[in-house]
Amino acid sequence: MTRHIMRTRSFPGLSVLLLATAFATTGFAQAPTPPPQTFQLTIVRVKPEMGPAWQEYLKNDANPAVIKSGVKQRNVWTTAAFGEGGEYAIVTPIADLSQFDDPTPLFKALGQEGQTVLLAKRQRLIIDSRTVFITARPDLGVAPKPDYQAKLGVSSRTIVAQGHMADFVKHTKELSAVIAKTNAKGVVVSQIGLGGNPNEFITLTLFDSFADLSKFPAAFAKASAEAKLASAPAGTVANSEWRVYRFVPELSIIPPR
Repeated sequence: MTRHIMRTRSFPGLSVLLLATAFATTGFAQAPTPPPQTFQLTIVRVKPEMGPAWQEYLKNDANPAVIKSGVKQRNVWTTAAFGEGGEYAIVTPIADLSQFDDPTPLFKALGQEGQTVLLAKRQRLIIDSRTVFITARPDLGVAPKPDYQAKLGVSSRTIVAQGHMADFVKHTKELSAVIAKTNAKGVVVSQIGLGGNPNEFITLTLFDSFADLSKFPAAFAKASAEAKLASAPAGTVANSEWRVYRFVPELSIIPPR
């Protein structure tokens, strides 16, 4: 399996995953601050020869089962040209952590025997999977237009060095403000929690296509020069990995608008 991963020791000019959903908080000053939006992010690596079978499994088995259990939204992304081949990012909103005290969605829909059969089928199709809890950080990004339909995203998973969280937050806000003046359609930032490293952030910068993405470097160079955007302080980022993801609506559960 070919990997196309960039690792860097300095905060990149474009820090851009997963995931998968756009966030914004608006309202009057006197209104109470809404709780942060939280999500379950599952990264699945599918066996190279099982790509079509995995997609059929999602469409015909997994999605109908979780819909039956009450799940109303689940966004599915997959790597596009650059990243881990056969990798899927599945993003599901979390209403409250207490929901994990209940039986799983598959158990609710299929019972114990049905769940066992379906999970065994899933296991035959994948190499491995990992699930983490993520919290939206709209204060660090730029919300796309409310009716925007996600298509393509350049993702970065960034680990912030110890003692540099304030530097990272400040620079990310400044960087997003510059990206807002380019042809990018939005910047979605989330912070990893349970199941991962709390110093790790996932940033997804949205584009309509690779043709759209190809126009970004020149637009970003112009906007950053006009804003006199400075680099983050040395040592802010311990590690960063970039990937490109494509949103897959036919594999997702999309609530009616």
